[in-house]
Amino acid sequence: MSRLIPRESIDVLRDYVDIALDAIGIDCTLYIPTNTSFANAEKKDIYAVPTDYEYIAYSAKVFINWTPNIWKLKKLGLFLEDQLPVLCWFGNKATILEGSEAGSVVAVDVCIRSYFEITPEFIPNNYKGIEQFEIVNMASKGMQDAMIRQIYSAVPRRVQI
Repeated sequence: MSRLIPRESIDVLRDYVDIALDAIGIDCTLYIPTNTSFANAEKKDIYAVPTDYEYIAYSAKVFINWTPNIWKLKKLGLFLEDQLPVLCWFGNKATILEGSEAGSVVAVDVCIRSYFEITPEFIPNNYKGIEQFEIVNMASKGMQDAMIRQIYSAVPRRVQI
């Protein structure tokens, strides 16, 4: 027995994640780098700057844990030294905001270097003046190989575009 989950079950579980985020998530604008700009910037390694990336904007929902405890982070495999990151969850689908496909709902794959922007009313006092947060790490919190749900750690974006 391979112990793999059937694809139909994975799709249903992903839909449940999207339904839950629609109910409790915060509206955000999600920016995901295009594959070509990501590949070109990765060739520059540490010399890449934020302007090397081209982003596609999506309207999405995000759930944010502003103050995770250290035990939760260790359980997820996120080890850090000084400052606690922000943990966030995104749905599996989002609405494209620009281009020829604007308004269509598509499956999204959030990656490192993606960032999101939320309205200041949802941001706690220790992040005053910051509206953009960059994804710096991923942890899979799902069933076996299925990746039903991924948890992302985010930090305030240092360089504004």
